[in-house]
Amino acid sequence: MEYNIKIYDEMYYGNGEFDFIKDASTKELLKSAHKAISLCELWDWMRIYQPQHDRGFMWSKTPELDRINKQMWKDEINQYHSGSSYGLIMREMESIAKNGYENYKKNTYY
Repeated sequence: MEYNIKIYDEMYYGNGEFDFIKDASTKELLKSAHKAISLCELWDWMRIYQPQHDRGFMWSKTPELDRINKQMWKDEINQYHSGSSYGLIMREMESIAKNGYENYKKNTYY
């Protein structure tokens, strides 16, 4: 990856390559979100953050989410997001943050 994250972070949060994901579009969206969170250095925040149950990631507003979103929208692939795909990708990132990349790999269905 062209961005730098701490060794501990990479061990827990993964390298962001998603080589095990078969669907090319999903893989690129996951990679972009992972990169944005890494560049913003917000993995630890993602680990403890709980979106409001009636708002989810799509409608929640925090300075941290604003930073992640601003970074994500720099990547052209994100122009293809719908509200639902954005919410899904962010839930996938939440799963990585809270359970680790290796557990995510074991339990992913893509």
